[in-house]
Formats: sequence, C-alpha cells, structure tokens
Amino acid sequence: MKTVALGKTGLTTAELGFGAMYLPRVSPEVSDIIIRRALELGVTYFDTASAYQDSEEKLGRVLSRRDKDFVITSRSINYKMGLAAFRQDFEQSFERLKLPVIDFYGFHAVNQPRELEMAMKEPLSFLKEQKANGRIRHIAITSHNPKTLTDALLTGEFELAMFPFNVIEREPLDGLLPKAAELGIATAVMKPLAGGVIDSKQLALRFFFNHPAGVVTPGMMSIEQLEQNHRVFAERSPLSAEEMGCLEDEVAVLGREFCRRCSYCMPCPNGIMIPFVHMLHMKTWGKPMDDDVAYTIELAKRMLPALEKCTACGACVEKCPYDIPTPQRVKDLIQMLQSV
Repeated sequence: MKTVALGKTGLTTAELGFGAMYLPRVSPEVSDIIIRRALELGVTYFDTASAYQDSEEKLGRVLSRRDKDFVITSRSINYKMGLAAFRQDFEQSFERLKLPVIDFYGFHAVNQPRELEMAMKEPLSFLKEQKANGRIRHIAITSHNPKTLTDALLTGEFELAMFPFNVIEREPLDGLLPKAAELGIATAVMKPLAGGVIDSKQLALRFFFNHPAGVVTPGMMSIEQLEQNHRVFAERSPLSAEEMGCLEDEVAVLGREFCRRCSYCMPCPNGIMIPFVHMLHMKTWGKPMDDDVAYTIELAKRMLPALEKCTACGACVEKCPYDIPTPQRVKDLIQMLQSV
C-alpha cells in the first residue's frame, strides 16, 4: 500500500488506516484476530476514542504486545465537561491501551466555535503539558464542521486533523484540505463510506485516489471487510470518469438530505441529540433488516424517551444549512421503534 506522511510530525503510515469504532460489536477474541491480520497486511494507523466503548481495550490487547511499528490516535469528547473529566478520559485511555506513549491524543467532535473555545482553554494546556512530559507525541483535533476545523488549524496548536470526507461530503476540498497541506498538518479521513450508507463501497474508497486526503480510516469489524478494503488500497486504481459518474448518480438522492453532523442545529430546546437522530434514520429507515440495522435499532431504543419530547418546533430546520426535515425523521423513528 502507499505510504503517506503525517504532516510535519516525521511519522508515516499506510494510506489505509483502521477505524476502531465498530470493534465493540465483536468479542475480544475476534477483535484480536482482526487487528493481527490488519498488521500482517501492512495497516499501521489505528484510530480510536474514549467514547468508543471497549475499542481502546481491544486495541491494547494486541498493540501493547508489539514493538512500535504502528501509529495510534485517541481522543476525548469530555473537554466539554471540564478539565477533570477530560483528564479522567486521558488517563483511562492509557489504562485501556496499556501503552507508555500515545502518538496523537486530542479533542473529539469540536464542531462549533463555542466548543473550540472550550478545548483551547485548560484541556489544551493540559495536553501541551503531557506532550512536554513525553506521554503523547502530538495533539490532534477532530470535527464534523470544516469551517470550525479550519479555524482550529489556523491557531497553530494542532498537528493532526480528522474529519468526514467522502463522495457526498466534499466540503473539505473547498478550504480545509488545502490549508492543512499548506500548514503541514496531518490529515485523517473519517466516514469514508458516509457512515455506511453508500452501497458501492469499493468505488467509494477508490474516490480517495482521485482526491488524496492523508490516511483513510474506514470502520472495520470483520476479516472480510478488512481484506476487501486492503485489496482496494493495494491495487490503488483511481476512478474513471464513467465510474465517478455512476458513484455520483448513486449518492445524488442521499446528498440532498444527508446529515453532515456539523451541529448547526444544536442545541435542541428539548435536549435531543439531533445528529444522532439523523444517523439512526439513515441507517434504519426503509432498510431491510440485517445485523447492522438490528444493532442500530437496539441503540435507537435507548433514545426513544428523548425522541418523544420533540415538539416539532422547527428550530432545527431553520438552523440547518441543508434544510433537513428533522421533525419528520423524529416522527419516523418513534413510529418505527414503537412498532418493533
């Protein structure tokens, strides 16, 4: 596979990375097999987060027993809860991963300016101290909002930026990717398959050979997924104009009402996590039942009491730059979950 440089850090990695957010769906024994196979195939970049249930522990079971031939990133969303909560997540990541040093540690889902302000205060000072002490090598930031993330990169405080980028979500091409390249900041792509809603997965991954964007980290939870993704990145065949057209035709309908998780709609006056609503809706509504849909519905059931608080006030629709009909999707989910 192609090797990519991670900005100015001096670190390099294979272009295909391993997104660990789906590892909680498999047993520790199965995850051991998948992670070891990823390493055998030359995958060297692993992405996780404290919010991804036991994914850090599962990565630690394998990676902590190896010589340092990999790069690992983790992060916490608890910078929003203050320094004490952020510090707790930080220490917990080391306990779970069982590693003396984490290559990149940073902030999870910094989507709005007010969230960037929170991260840039005591939590950032704490990470700079940890970097000076040698516990982490570099400071990272992830966001679903290209504008907020670009503003973060201009501060000069971050060495890796992670963001959604795929054939539907091409906003990073308009400024974020060029600015990161100009500043020498490493880039990592999340949601390369748009959260799994794109059916033509191989074409969707080959999109990145037409638009290089650093390390690409699809979530994986089986040997089959891993080996299929590896085959695409080993062959590294850019999309032809005809193939690009077919892929664009496939996602045209999705693109019109696809939630970018930018959080412009937040906060909801009734406390509903609106981006999560859209994730659940896109993955379940009108889809034939399979293991993935069943798993997502189980997650959605926990959210039913919150969904039932929706008053259809329309504030979220007014704030959404994509005019997504959130109240109707809430109604759809309630109807589906009450009937399951």
